[in-house]
Amino acid sequence: MKVYKAIIFILFSAAFLFSAAQLSFADPEEAPTAWPNPDLLVEAEDLPVLLLEPDVVLVDMRAEGFAEGHIPGAVWFGGIPALVNSTHEIEQFLVDADAFQQLMRTIGVRNDSRIIVYDEGNGLGASRLFYALSLYGHEQAAVVNGGIAAWKALELPLEKEAEIPIRGNFTVNFDESRSCDITFLLGNLERDDLVVLDARSPEEFDGSEVRSERGGHIPGAVNLEWRKFVLDGEDIPFFRSPDEIAALLADNGITPDKEVVTHCQSNVRGSHAFFTLRLMGYDSVRAYEGSWFEWGNRADTPVTGSE
Repeated sequence: MKVYKAIIFILFSAAFLFSAAQLSFADPEEAPTAWPNPDLLVEAEDLPVLLLEPDVVLVDMRAEGFAEGHIPGAVWFGGIPALVNSTHEIEQFLVDADAFQQLMRTIGVRNDSRIIVYDEGNGLGASRLFYALSLYGHEQAAVVNGGIAAWKALELPLEKEAEIPIRGNFTVNFDESRSCDITFLLGNLERDDLVVLDARSPEEFDGSEVRSERGGHIPGAVNLEWRKFVLDGEDIPFFRSPDEIAALLADNGITPDKEVVTHCQSNVRGSHAFFTLRLMGYDSVRAYEGSWFEWGNRADTPVTGSE
């Protein structure tokens, strides 16, 4: 494995000499402000060096495409569907603690592993796994900015062979501070220091697009669609700069002194918002796993907007 990773590094070095000039800023003043939690976001050009570290586990969170070509050294997880509890009454609900522990052990995750996750590029799959890891007590995780799209843009090598990981010893340590269920939300909606961040589209938020029995949104919620955090529509959907995201959050009253609860229809987009807030240095962040699928399908929950 060490020899294999050394080969990756050599290949990277040659490619980086060419790509660095394209990626560097012409004017130092144009360089973005640093991320408040920089360890949570990895740039594709930094991956080959990071993969030399023995405790790093690189996870491919795409649902498909692994066999056709993946970043060398990655293990395939199966995408967002692999995280779904198929027997749960709530759509796309996260797998329980025991199941998640076994899944992580199968792909070689240890308690001391640093997990780096990539997906197609928009961050949805990678953020979903990041949230699951946070909920189940593993904070040593990061997302690749731009996913495999960023890696390919650098013309770095892909491989088709799949590594067989050594089974890990990952142990769940459930973090209550990252969890939000409907009871918590109903009991805390009136708090001045709590913000509900709805990461759905504006149409879902105002009720003109209905995906549950009722449309609309949780009273007092702020609509900030997950797409606004990335360069949506670009070839590579990188995260926007720290300054741009900070301005978006501040303009919507989502400040670091408040506790933030993220959600969407099934907490996939909500997980993306969760990751973004953690990246921006927000410490008090939860995700409402039941999301609008649960809230909008119950008759006893308050709703603002079209029903």
